[in-house]
Amino acid sequence: MDGKRASKGAIVALACTTLMLFVPNYSQYQLSPIAHLIMPAYDLDATQFSILFSSTMIAGILLSLVAGLLSDRFGVKRVVGIAAIISVAALVARIFAPNFATLFVCMALAGVVATFLNANLAKIMGSWFPPEKVGLAVGIGLAGATFSMAIGLGTSALFPSLKAIFTFTAVVGIIALVAWWLFFKDGPRGMQASPEAEAEGAPLAQPSLSECLKVVLKSRNVWLIGIALGMDMAATMCIVTFLPQVLQATRGFEPTAAGALSSVVTFGNLAGSILAPLILARVGRFKPVAIALAIISAAGTAFAWQLPDGPFMLVCFFLTGFALSGLMTVLVSAVVLLPEIGPVYAGTAGGVGATLQLFGAVVIPSYILMPIVGENWPVFYGIGGILCIVAAACVFVLPEVLKRDR
Repeated sequence: MDGKRASKGAIVALACTTLMLFVPNYSQYQLSPIAHLIMPAYDLDATQFSILFSSTMIAGILLSLVAGLLSDRFGVKRVVGIAAIISVAALVARIFAPNFATLFVCMALAGVVATFLNANLAKIMGSWFPPEKVGLAVGIGLAGATFSMAIGLGTSALFPSLKAIFTFTAVVGIIALVAWWLFFKDGPRGMQASPEAEAEGAPLAQPSLSECLKVVLKSRNVWLIGIALGMDMAATMCIVTFLPQVLQATRGFEPTAAGALSSVVTFGNLAGSILAPLILARVGRFKPVAIALAIISAAGTAFAWQLPDGPFMLVCFFLTGFALSGLMTVLVSAVVLLPEIGPVYAGTAGGVGATLQLFGAVVIPSYILMPIVGENWPVFYGIGGILCIVAAACVFVLPEVLKRDR
């Protein structure tokens, strides 16, 4: 494939991936502003609504490894495309959901394509982009997901009814699905270069399922990146889930002000997804950038909420969101740069990382920290900061995966 065609294919793959990532995240985060419509319509209490909101993450916990494994074996386009059909069909069915159980199933299935894309994001970008641009490509994809959250939170209340917003979301999903099957192609570096394939014109081979598992599960580096992702995501969820409540309960902020301050973290997330890979490319070294981001994340998670109200607090909230999201982006992109993994096994490796990442997001804050620490917020967020230090320690023992010639 010549350079011009490869460049065009890379841009198309990035666009299709970002659009497809938009759909499930938008379908989830649009629920929060229209809770006043959903809860009476389906006779939900607060617990049921919380379960409904988090239902899209169920597939990620159960299927991330399978998603990566299948994509390494059969190709990303086919596997993610089938997952997209399932999710879009669920979004269409959601329009007609008669009760909570049906709506829950539809939302859970809508998250399937997000699971398959998150597990394979590094593989997709590593298959199309050179190593020095993989981080930026991954960052754009993740920024697209973050942007969809902001759109969902900011515009859902403008729709006149549940049917209207559910129908609109299904139409967007159908457009993304058609674009995926028509335009997305598997990247030229996403297959195995067997000795036979080294001969000019010989086809490349997809590795077997057993080979994918063998290579990935014995890689210490994959597990270290996965643990670091889990720690980073756990700290992120500590902020996203509880920060507005903490600012109201301990600092005396009004609900509107607490929500506005918390949104500054989200803007930092969006900036970090894009700018951290640019910083990475400029520095030319993965480890010092990732460790610096982890340390900033640790300090911000532990202490930013305790700062005096004013511009400095806003800056620290922004930097905390920037560092947490930036760390996640460079860690995800690092998977495909590991010499033992590369684009060939990046799907399976990404599945391991996504599983540990979601474990950190779901289990650590809600099922470990809260039952043990409760609402002792200095300790709660102090432990959140320690989680980021653990992530830094994991990065410290990793090899340097991005070596720029000087």
